[in-house]
Parts: sequence; C-alpha cells; structure tokens
Amino acid sequence: MIVGFDATTLVGRISGVGYYTKRLLETLADGAGGPDTELIVLSNRPVPVTPRPRVRVHEGGRFPVRSVWMQLCLPWILRALRPDVVHFTNYLAPLGAGVPYVVSIHDMTLSLMPEHHTFKKRLLTSSLVPAVARRARLVLAPSESTRRDVVRLLGIAPERTRVIPYAPPPTFGPDAGGAEPLAERYGVREPYFLYVGTLEPRKNVARALRAFASMAAAVPEQRFVLVGQRGWSCDDVFAEAARPSLRDRVRFLDYVPEADLPLFYTHATALVYPSLYEGFGFPVVEAMACGTPVLTSRSSSLAEIGEGAALLVDPRDESDMAAGLRALATSPAMREDLRRRGRARAAEFSWPRTARETLAAYRDAAG
Repeated sequence: MIVGFDATTLVGRISGVGYYTKRLLETLADGAGGPDTELIVLSNRPVPVTPRPRVRVHEGGRFPVRSVWMQLCLPWILRALRPDVVHFTNYLAPLGAGVPYVVSIHDMTLSLMPEHHTFKKRLLTSSLVPAVARRARLVLAPSESTRRDVVRLLGIAPERTRVIPYAPPPTFGPDAGGAEPLAERYGVREPYFLYVGTLEPRKNVARALRAFASMAAAVPEQRFVLVGQRGWSCDDVFAEAARPSLRDRVRFLDYVPEADLPLFYTHATALVYPSLYEGFGFPVVEAMACGTPVLTSRSSSLAEIGEGAALLVDPRDESDMAAGLRALATSPAMREDLRRRGRARAAEFSWPRTARETLAAYRDAAG
C-alpha cells in the first residue's frame, strides 16, 4: 500500500499539530506501518524528514504558499504518484485530490469559537473544511468530544469517523534529577504553577492569571511559569502579569525545546491548562506522563481525558479556578493522588497504538 502523507506542519517551530504529524510519521516509519506500506512525504517546503526504508520525501512541485500548493499543485503531483490513499494531517485537502484520502480534524473551534481565530484563518480554512470532510473516505478525530462535534457541525455520518487518540512523547517521564538545571538554564525555582502552550485567546491564560492573583497572597512562595510561543491577540495575558499583585511572580519563557519539557513538568506544583476548548490537549497527557498533577477544564476533550485523573474546574469561573489552585498548592496528599492517577491515565495512550489504528483507517479508506 502506498500512502501519501501530508507533512506541511513540520516546517519551522512546531506545536500541537506538528508534534502529532511528527510522532505519527516516525512511528509508522519505524515499523508500525508494516512491511507492505510505503510512505511518500508531501510538503510545499522542505521538511526535516530523513528518508529511510519505506519512506521517501517527494521533492518536486513545491510552492511556498501552502494553500496555493495544496489546491493547485498537489492534485497534479498525486496524479503522477498515484498513492492508494493520502493522509491530510491538518484539516485541509485539495478539493480536486482525485485519490482516496483521510483527513485529521483536530478540533472544531473554527465553528464553535470563530472569535478565537484570526480573520485569515476563518476566511481560508472554515470555508474549505466542510467540503474537505465530505469528500474524505474517513475523518480522524483525537477524542470522542471532537468526533461528536464533527458529526453534528459538518453533517458527517458517524460511521465515516474514527476516534484515534494521540499520546505523550515516548521519552516523557518523571525527570530523575533535581531542579537545579531549571535555575541554571532558565532562572526558574520551585514552587511554581506551569502553563505549556501557545498564548492565544482560546487558551484562557489571562483568566488563569486573574485566578492566581486572587489567591496569591495565601501562597506567597508560589510562582506562575508560562512556557510557549506568543500567538495572536495575547496582550491581555501580559497586562494581567504586569498587575502589582503579580509583579515578579509570573515568568514568560517563550518556546522551550521539547527535550527540556519533562524538567519543567516534573518540578511543577501542577500543570494549569484552562483552555476553553481542546480537541485533545497534549500538555495534559504530557504532564501526566511526567507524574505532574493537572488542573484543567471541565469541558471538551479535557474533561474526557482528565476525568478521574485531574482536578477539573469551570474554565469561565475564576473563583472555581482559584480554589483549585489553592488546593493544589496547599495539599501534598491531593498532589500525590493526582500524580498516581495521572500516570495511570497517561499509560493508556501510546504512539504505537495511534499508528496501528491510523494504519487500519488507511486500509479501510484505500479498500
């Protein structure tokens, strides 16, 4: 079976969807795809993928603008390559693909929360996603929550959807050393709450900082460390951090190499991930794999993943969030219980499982 694989999200500094693409491709290439599966990596720009047995990178027909390449160049490429099926890993596919394909829809926030996306993304992506999903042999979703939204909002028959969850990196686990490297490399000292992710409106970080400010006097030793790139419309996050009650207690670290994330997770009092909506929520399972207590939202897939293994709060209720932060900061017994429950939950997810189930979807779509 020849599988075309969309790797356009592997360009530059990658985040959630890029990590999904990277881990899935690596796992399929390392043997999960089986001896009869050949992967052809497709991208509009060069990507950091090393060719290996059963994996080759298609170099021709590139164009720097992804949307133009996908709709105008890629159909010609696919006609020449004639793959049995193509996996489009990030919502979009050429409307004239001419070959069977599956598409990954990671969440439905463009329909549910359009105000939390840029105008450009609303204009270019939301208009194409329904048509792309209808033409797909199968739509892949990372959670039952996302699958329900796809069925309801796009009118896709349930039998044409598959729930295939993602997973933490296989190398993630509790850091065996002390916290000294955090101070040496990043100037971070325990204790601290941790947020990991891009700073953008949907992530609800400004509200989390207000909740922290409301209980900060009760835990004067606690800090709040934010790891992640500056996204769009996030000035309110920096404004909250500049308030007198939080001055010198909030630290922004921008992008941190993935290899250092277990260090941050392991020594945090808790991961605070208050997003209003997530299709999966990588930081939640990453933190759980590292034995870190998690406070996250009682909504979307976060409740699905976190139920029974994380402290769930109403992401729009600052007092509820503040009470959760205070409980985590002051109760070692609660933290220990959540560490144990979280590690057990994270063990339910793995990239070999994700790859096996994705390969089964390829075979069904190609057949």
